[in-house]
Amino acid sequence: MAEQFSLFGDPVPKALVKTHGAKAGRDPYSLFFSIFPVPGEAAEIARRGAAILEAQGLSGKPLLPHRLHVTCHDLGNYAHVPQDLVDAAIRAGDALSFDAFDVVLDCALSYPSSGTYVLSGREGARQLTAFREALGEAMRGEGLRLSRSFTPHMTLAYDRHVVAEHVIEPVRWRAQEFVLIRSHVGQGQYDTLGRWPLAA
Repeated sequence: MAEQFSLFGDPVPKALVKTHGAKAGRDPYSLFFSIFPVPGEAAEIARRGAAILEAQGLSGKPLLPHRLHVTCHDLGNYAHVPQDLVDAAIRAGDALSFDAFDVVLDCALSYPSSGTYVLSGREGARQLTAFREALGEAMRGEGLRLSRSFTPHMTLAYDRHVVAEHVIEPVRWRAQEFVLIRSHVGQGQYDTLGRWPLAA
């Protein structure tokens, strides 16, 4: 069952709502489905991440453990997040049943377009990809638009130095729930609008 918080006022006219076509950074909010490691796992990933950053000679600011996550579906950037969109996303979350699964990230690389250095995965991310597809089906059932492209990744740090993809000792963690997040863009602040456990 989702936890829904009353964070919004009246729905915003569609003319004021910017979607995926809008340039990131110009709107103060973004909405997305994501999975987060539990605090203990997040702290360990941050520790491992710091060692990887140092080994690559990167000095960019690493994300704090509570911000480490994998975005599964991005619902866009907005001047104001419309309540009807939040409601539809929550219904999609309510409709999904999926087992807990392991996330394995076995490579790292830079995304020059966003100035980020990320952990990513191939074979070990198959269950994550399957989860995303199942969530996508639930979202389609609520009339929500989906982004076709998906590269599983977890941002470790913001750093403009470009590092080519390279293999790392796998970073493993257990996905035990998924959440609907409203992010305050550029502020590192997340509002949890919905939370759903994955079956044990």
